[in-house]
Amino acid sequence: MDKRVVKPFQRGVALVISLIMLTAMMMAGIALFRKISAGSMIAGNLTFISSAISAAEQGSETGRTWLMLQTASGLYGAAAGYFPASCYSNDTHITTDVNCNAAGAPVFDPTTFDWTAFSTLVTTNDGAGNEIRYVAHRLCRMTGELDKIGQECVIAQIATGGSGGHMNVSYGTQSLASNSKPYYRITTRVRGPRNSLAYTQITLY
Repeated sequence: MDKRVVKPFQRGVALVISLIMLTAMMMAGIALFRKISAGSMIAGNLTFISSAISAAEQGSETGRTWLMLQTASGLYGAAAGYFPASCYSNDTHITTDVNCNAAGAPVFDPTTFDWTAFSTLVTTNDGAGNEIRYVAHRLCRMTGELDKIGQECVIAQIATGGSGGHMNVSYGTQSLASNSKPYYRITTRVRGPRNSLAYTQITLY
């Protein structure tokens, strides 16, 4: 009759192997948990970014509505978020002559612009935790009238009579009457939960 005796050394080896396997399983579980957590965080961040981009439409529409009222009345209020030239300098921009072609003239950069001081606040919370601000720039190199000496603007020629199109219209040898309208750029910034940021721009005339 064969009787096998398990020696204490063999029991110790089995215990060590069991501990190694248990440690490996625990590490695999931790790695899986971290992967799932990272995926959830990424998905959450994408959701916040999508919400911020959607909220930016409210800022663009608010800016467009304000700009249409101003262009219709010919009165540009001293709104913090309006600049009559494509660049900016400070809050006296509306009343101070600015030439964006001049040496040292600033270039509008949404990521470094002082949104707190020089933008129009639409809302601090749209219901989803988004703060919405916008600025509007007239796409001209200088402040002042469109026919100002040295002025350069992106303009649209709008026909006031006749037929045959909207831009630079003519009939036979005589040009139809037209109005020059400058283009405007509305830049919206939305700051949402988890420091999410979204910038959008629209151009209109």
